[in-house]
Amino acid sequence: MTEQAQAPARKKGNWGAKIILVLVALLIAVASYFILSAILPRWWSDVIAGQIRRDLGASVLVGMFYGFVFTFLPLLVAWQATHKAIKWPWKIVIVLLAVAIATPNLLTAGIVFGSSESAHAGQRTLSVDAGFFTTWTAISAIAAAVAFVMVVILWTVWRSRGKKVKALKQADSERLKAAKQAEKEARDAERAAGGRPTSGPAAFLDDAKRRVTDVFDGKPDVDGKPDKK
Repeated sequence: MTEQAQAPARKKGNWGAKIILVLVALLIAVASYFILSAILPRWWSDVIAGQIRRDLGASVLVGMFYGFVFTFLPLLVAWQATHKAIKWPWKIVIVLLAVAIATPNLLTAGIVFGSSESAHAGQRTLSVDAGFFTTWTAISAIAAAVAFVMVVILWTVWRSRGKKVKALKQADSERLKAAKQAEKEARDAERAAGGRPTSGPAAFLDDAKRRVTDVFDGKPDVDGKPDKK
């Protein structure tokens, strides 16, 4: 009775500890969100402004670089999680890695679509010091997504073609094996029949040779049976 009473108590204690840990994790996540949302947009806009320095040409090139590279690579990494050989815990790790790689574009999106005071400050900084950065980042991100879709389509078509070629080669191999097996069985049948071939050119030549021999030995073999001496 004592052991049975201790077991439910332990389960309740475990559940209580889990609930407390979950609540603490949620509080940390919420606090981190507000702290980062107040710091990161302003910091990222200053970083981009320092890279571009009010040069419109640099603004376009930097926007294209960030938009394309940090969209295409995360999609490519996240795509690896679709493989059947990868187990679920690793799928989550791969997706988190893809999100981490996409951080520059996520920070830019946080500035553009954010409503906090820090986001508005970042918008003003980018508007003054990096005029075309956000526009070309968005255009390049869309181009990267389209390029990724094309890569996936081409990969799928190539893989499907490879499977078809493999199936055709396997079918040809099986046909060759069947033909060799049939030829072997025919030779075995010929040996069982006394060494005379029963079909094909060899059988025709053997029959012709036997008829010529019957003609010259003076005892034609009319019924097809060997001569009796």
